[in-house]
This record gives sequence, C-alpha cells and structure tokens, in this order.
Amino acid sequence: MSLKDFYGKTVNIVAVNGRMFKGKVIEYFYPEDNDSGQESIAIRDKLSGNLVEFPEEDIKSIEVISEL
Repeated sequence: MSLKDFYGKTVNIVAVNGRMFKGKVIEYFYPEDNDSGQESIAIRDKLSGNLVEFPEEDIKSIEVISEL
C-alpha cells in the first residue's frame, strides 16, 4: 500500500483495532521521517475534529470516498 497516493483525498480508514475514521488526508510522512521506518498519513477526523496519524501497520483498510 502506498499511503502517498491518498494525500489530499477524503478517506474511510478501518484501523487494525477495528475503530473507524473518516477524514481528509492532510499530511504524508516518508518512512525515513518516522522512527518505525514506515510511511504514515495524518487525517483530520470528521467526527472528533482531531488530527490522527496512522502508520501503515495500523491500517487494516483504507478507501477513497472523495478525490477533492
């Protein structure tokens, strides 16, 4: 999965713990920028308004719901 492809898009994310999130991907972090060595994205969650970061290993599924 290339998380970079989701930058700027509104997505539904199901985390590995089963929680669901919906929001626009507003940040992309390269693997070399993370201590884990994995890429990650951050979304502005529509329900809570919080900024939530998702390392690749924490994403069970991700679906684009809007390209805008």
